[in-house]
Amino acid sequence: MERFVVGKDEKRRRWINAGLGLLFSAAMVVAVTVGQQQDPERYSSFLWWSVVSLLGAANLSNLVFLIRYLRLVDDHCIELVPGKLRFLSAGKWSELDLDQVTALRLFKRWGKLRHIQLVLKNNRGIRLEGYENLGGLADSLQGALPGKLMP
Repeated sequence: MERFVVGKDEKRRRWINAGLGLLFSAAMVVAVTVGQQQDPERYSSFLWWSVVSLLGAANLSNLVFLIRYLRLVDDHCIELVPGKLRFLSAGKWSELDLDQVTALRLFKRWGKLRHIQLVLKNNRGIRLEGYENLGGLADSLQGALPGKLMP
């Protein structure tokens, strides 16, 4: 039984994405500010305040969700046991019976495995991404779910 945890690279990638969102937002505010300086009739102060408040709220909520994710992911892992996939989150175990899985999909980008999707009988999906040794998890799931791998 191997335990899979979320890797440090995933945490770093999420911080980088939040930073890029903040930089993009700042660039939009600067563009509206410059436009307002050049043509005040076309770029009103209402537009400037709307852009600033919308992007500020979006970045603030993004930061709140990121901090919540990082707090919860430190206590998260998955284990593949015979016939079941166990999830540990917030100190509580939940289990997925592998009989509920109808398909296993591996998503690759530039030849590297990016995430795994488990399709359930009720047509819902579970996306597994960001785990250390994602390839090992994929191999273990393929062994536990023979014939369910979809291209």
